[in-house]
Amino acid sequence: MQRRGFLVLLGASAVSVAGAAVALQGGGTATTAPPGQRALPDLAPNLGRIGRMRITRGAMTANFALDGGHWVVVEKGGYPADEARIRRVLSALADLTLVEPKTRQPELYSRLDVDDPANGKATEVWIQSKAGPDKAGAIVGQLIVGRSRPDRLGLGNDGVYVRRVGEDRAWLARGAVDVSGDIASWLDRRILDILAGQVATMVFTGADGQVLRIGRKTASDLFAVADVPEDTKLKGTAEIAAPAGALETLDLTDVEPAAIRKVPDSGVASAEYTMFGGLRIAIKLFDADKKDWAAFEVSGIDNAAEEAKALRNRVARWVYAIPPDRAKLLRTRLDDLVAKAGG
Repeated sequence: MQRRGFLVLLGASAVSVAGAAVALQGGGTATTAPPGQRALPDLAPNLGRIGRMRITRGAMTANFALDGGHWVVVEKGGYPADEARIRRVLSALADLTLVEPKTRQPELYSRLDVDDPANGKATEVWIQSKAGPDKAGAIVGQLIVGRSRPDRLGLGNDGVYVRRVGEDRAWLARGAVDVSGDIASWLDRRILDILAGQVATMVFTGADGQVLRIGRKTASDLFAVADVPEDTKLKGTAEIAAPAGALETLDLTDVEPAAIRKVPDSGVASAEYTMFGGLRIAIKLFDADKKDWAAFEVSGIDNAAEEAKALRNRVARWVYAIPPDRAKLLRTRLDDLVAKAGG
């Protein structure tokens, strides 16, 4: 009896699995994709002529346009995009190959995350070629990208579920494409990368007008705090030097044109860094929309003049949201460097 019961359960399980497979195959038809058919057959021949791309998921829409040979994000006022990521995505989309037909039933799309992108899991990608002198660019691809199916054996057979816009058939495609993240994740996020070893002096002015000066005469010297009140015990040299690292690998979390995100008239702190080579970076800091915003002014003398010009061209038109830990360093006050009693 036990063996018979086991066989009955096994048979029922097999029927259940088969039923699910039939549902995802859209009725169990034996159709397969033509050998080597690409998910977006018009994309690969036009990779060198792409001029626009748009991704849509949930409430997010991000438009990318080629401007002067460089990719920019339209929603961010034309701020530079992460060009390497866009190239990777376009190349990956061009390589996607349909290998296995899946469901035609809209009620089953959500299992593969190829349903309506407005629902927040599927991502629709729209790609257009460059416009000609007398005509608009042609649409070379529209694809809904769904759930990934990684190759757990590491044999290079990664897959992703997709559905071509305007078609009801979902597919498993061979390949991998990463279209995740919010708009900020598609930006060129690096603002500055000034090594701490380059910093000669730092001046921090709070929104209340209090000033803190830290400096050293040579790059081999330790930083020292100026105008320390008598009987004030400071923290160690590492804590005093910490603000010098605030501009190393400084990345944005958001960005807006300076013409839109204006520096307010009050509640603004500032930080000014002078480097040994003559480069000077002045920063205005303020809070808005629960973010720490920073506006940069760059100047330079002698050998630093050209470097300053290049940096100024990059940052002058923008106001950046920066990570809270960096904003805290740029707002350093004397109280932050005073050792607590008994510490």
